[in-house]
Amino acid sequence: MRFLQFLSLLAAMIVLPLSAQAGQGLDGLDSFLKNMKTLQGEFVQIQFNADRRETQRASGTLEMSRPGKFRWVYAQPYHQELVADGESLWIYDQDLEQVTQKPLLQATAQAPIMLLLEKKSLDKDYLLTDLGSDQGLDWVGLKPRKDEADVREVKLAFEKKMLARMQLTDAFGQITLIEFKEMKLNPKLPENAFAFVPPAGVDVVRAAQ
Repeated sequence: MRFLQFLSLLAAMIVLPLSAQAGQGLDGLDSFLKNMKTLQGEFVQIQFNADRRETQRASGTLEMSRPGKFRWVYAQPYHQELVADGESLWIYDQDLEQVTQKPLLQATAQAPIMLLLEKKSLDKDYLLTDLGSDQGLDWVGLKPRKDEADVREVKLAFEKKMLARMQLTDAFGQITLIEFKEMKLNPKLPENAFAFVPPAGVDVVRAAQ
C-alpha cells in the first residue's frame, strides 16, 4: 500500500487558493529545468481524500540527478526507501523486510515527478498554465494531454525559481501535497548516491521484465 501511495505521487498538499496576481511560474519552471543537474533536500508529504480531509502525513529526504536517478527516503511515520539508479526502481520496506526491484521505465511510465528528471520538452505531454503568484510562491499548472492519464492535474510552486511545492490531484479527486524544505540546487552528490544494495537477510522480489 505504501508503494502504491508513492506511485500516486509518481503518476504525480490541500488545494490552495491562488490569487489573481500575475506570477512567474512558467519562468520559474523553465529556469529550474534548464539549470537543474542534481537536487537535494527534505520534504513533508500530506495526503487528502476527495473531501479534503487529511488521511496521511509523512516526511523524509530526497536526492535527484538528471536524467532518471533519485533517492526518496521516508523517515516518518515508517522507514521506506525508493531508489532509481537509471535502470531499475528499488523499493525497500524496512518493516516488511522486503525489497522489490522493477524496471525503471515500466514503473514510472506515467510518472509526473519524472518531468523533473527527464531532459525533454513538457509541451508534448502537458498543457502548461501560469497560475499566478500567491504568498510569495509562483505557481504553474500541468494538465496531461492524454485523457487516460492517472492524474488530473499537477501544480508546481517556485520560490525565487527554486522548487517549493508539488500538488497532485488524481483521477479520484484525491490530493497529494509535497512541501520541499532546505533545498539545494546542483549539490555535489557521492558517486554511489543512487546505488542500492539490498540489506542482508531481506527478501528480494524482482518484477517481470
